[in-house]
Amino acid sequence: VDSGPLGTARVAIEVRPWGEESLVKVDEHPLRGFGGTVHNAAVDALIQLRHRSMLARLADVVEGSAGAGSDRVQA
Repeated sequence: VDSGPLGTARVAIEVRPWGEESLVKVDEHPLRGFGGTVHNAAVDALIQLRHRSMLARLADVVEGSAGAGSDRVQA
């Protein structure tokens, strides 16, 4: 992913069956630019907080549309 002045990052999103539900894993690593230069444990903690927020919003969208009778998810 190219984030302009912040640099580039490798982002992997994996979805697996988890019983009757799904498990979504997000893995992000800054590679180049400012993000890669300042990458440390504190930055990893901030990325983890951002991912939790993103996954909560994704769950709201997916679970909200599950009973709507539509296979399409719109954000």
